[in-house]
Amino acid sequence: MILALILALVFAIVAVIFALQNPMVISVSFLTYRVDWPVALLILISVGLGFLIGVLVMTPGTIRRAWTLGSLRRKVSELEKALEEQKTRQSTPAPSQPASPTSSPSPSTPTGESHAQPQ
Repeated sequence: MILALILALVFAIVAVIFALQNPMVISVSFLTYRVDWPVALLILISVGLGFLIGVLVMTPGTIRRAWTLGSLRRKVSELEKALEEQKTRQSTPAPSQPASPTSSPSPSTPTGESHAQPQ
């Protein structure tokens, strides 16, 4: 961002120097209009219009990014709050629960034995 600002400032200074060194009056025609203006004025008007067009082109993206950034900041805030609540719940000791009774092991039969009943 700073680099772009510096480059824009350098460009503007060069344009002003160029315009001031070319004080000739020229004739400009557009459709049915015709004007006689100094080159310096035409260059400064062109640079100003270029700047204005650049700002207008960048504005929708800048607004969209600002809106998205605000939305994401709100979401981060909500998630941080939820995380703090979760940490608070985990740091408080849970009430002790009674131990569950263990079931007695089922009788197993040794291998190779049959459970057939005599008749």
